[in-house]
Amino acid sequence: MKSKILNIILLRIFDGKPVNSLLFILLVFIISCEESYWPDLGDKYQNIMVVEGMITNEPGPYIIQLSKTTSVENPLYKPVEGCKVIIGDDLGNLGELTEIEPGYYQTAEGGIQGIIGRKYQLTIQSREGKNYQSDFEELKSPVGIDSVFVDLEYRENSAFPFDIPGYQFYLNTDMAIDDSTYFLWRLERTFEYHADFRVFLWYDGDLHLFPNTDSIMACWRTGDVKQIFTESTVGLSEPVLSSFPLHYVFFDNREFSVRYSLLVDQFTISENAQEFWKNVNEQNTSGGELYTKMPFQVRGNVYNIYDPNEPVLGYFHAAGIDTKRIFLNRPGSPVKMYYPECELTLADYEEYGLMLRFPDPREWPQYVTMNANFARAVPVQECVDCREKGGTIEKPDFWIDN
Repeated sequence: MKSKILNIILLRIFDGKPVNSLLFILLVFIISCEESYWPDLGDKYQNIMVVEGMITNEPGPYIIQLSKTTSVENPLYKPVEGCKVIIGDDLGNLGELTEIEPGYYQTAEGGIQGIIGRKYQLTIQSREGKNYQSDFEELKSPVGIDSVFVDLEYRENSAFPFDIPGYQFYLNTDMAIDDSTYFLWRLERTFEYHADFRVFLWYDGDLHLFPNTDSIMACWRTGDVKQIFTESTVGLSEPVLSSFPLHYVFFDNREFSVRYSLLVDQFTISENAQEFWKNVNEQNTSGGELYTKMPFQVRGNVYNIYDPNEPVLGYFHAAGIDTKRIFLNRPGSPVKMYYPECELTLADYEEYGLMLRFPDPREWPQYVTMNANFARAVPVQECVDCREKGGTIEKPDFWIDN
């Protein structure tokens, strides 16, 4: 099921903790420079309002997220609570949002609905009495995704002295109605991967037979593709995109070790919105010793009504949306995978005896595997428990096996 939280900014998680998204883009930009440079920003760019959210042609409810920037040295998610948030259209229809968790505001079930051709505006009144609003954004007619496909490509990888393979993803759109059509894409990938060894026994002070040797063997992991993709049909002979490049995945990890799925959300947005994302992307990917422009200078379409000099970050979108999901299997021979695999060592066999002689409850449960000769070993637990690599053993509802 498509997420109803349609985050317009793609970078949401930092070390497993929620982080202000635009601040995260700044962090990624800084560390992507040829030589990392950490400027002394002081508190100039702290506590700036950040607005994220959109209304689409899909049924709601819709989510608006409000937060404040924090320091680069200590990036945290700082929600803005207790606001009055309203989405209205150019015909005077209004929908007030309810705060469902700190900083997250949601329209009512059966409330305001995005309609193609209408224009929408966001208004916010903070607990302190500040008033913000966005420019009106027209909800564009969605353009369909014709296809998403991959090409096998060999590229330089710093971990290897030779080029290694990977998949480059591409996208074709349907023909747009307007010659000048603007796009933003959000990508979410899910992949199945397996532990290297089966569990036969488990230990919690006593040894037990493991009831199902496959139960923690296969996992699925889902996450955003942490890149910004935007393009337009301006200047093309026809308003259609062919072989538009998306992300690239090296075969130096387990994403394609078993099966991979990509969900593509294609947003048809305004020219101003696309210009916003182009500027963010340019500043996020530029290299050099110093950056000439700050991502904080990329203003969106939200502003303080009575204090236009107050910086406000983010963008409120009205967007047409189309989606497509594809599945890909592990490539066959002669294509090689280059991710590390576990091997049982003498230390793993010795660890089994140490586990029994010097039990440590802090490490329970411990999982035991066996080789072909039934010799018992306790390897690093991520070699036997796929969950240790960040996935879940619950198969996603949308997952289709081979």
